[in-house]
Amino acid sequence: MKKLLSLVALGLIAMSCVKEPTLEEKLAGTWNLNDVAISGSFDFAGQAISFTGQDSLIRANNTLELVFVEDMENTFTWNQDVRVTLNVMGQAFGNDIQDNSMGTWYAVDGGGVTPDSLYMTVDGDKMGFEILSFLETSMRLRNQTTEVDPTFGQTTMNTEYGFDKQ
Repeated sequence: MKKLLSLVALGLIAMSCVKEPTLEEKLAGTWNLNDVAISGSFDFAGQAISFTGQDSLIRANNTLELVFVEDMENTFTWNQDVRVTLNVMGQAFGNDIQDNSMGTWYAVDGGGVTPDSLYMTVDGDKMGFEILSFLETSMRLRNQTTEVDPTFGQTTMNTEYGFDKQ
């Protein structure tokens, strides 16, 4: 009986020493883009004009590869080739988003108090993404940008991206 209790105790100690993966370790991998949704507004002649958009075509090889290297800088490669249909004032416009980005990334665990975040840096420009949902095989990110254009004034845009893990 003593041997059995000793083995159970040893097993419990060994199990408690297993390190829980960090958010960055969980995010690492290759993710396939499966959804793009856009909403926002811009100023035109003093009026706020709203717009929405949804992917109408996601071409092959739309991937986000997040590479995690412990105690070093994490790297990413994001290939986007998507057609988005934008709806503005009752009119629909097709717009291609084609971008191949490489850079560094890190994640911030919100600890259940604030949303988890993913930050990507390309050529010194940092973009932040709120992690809206994250499961072992799927994730949804949201990015909000605000730009000021001399012609159109201020434009605010929320873009959500859905991914499935390869």
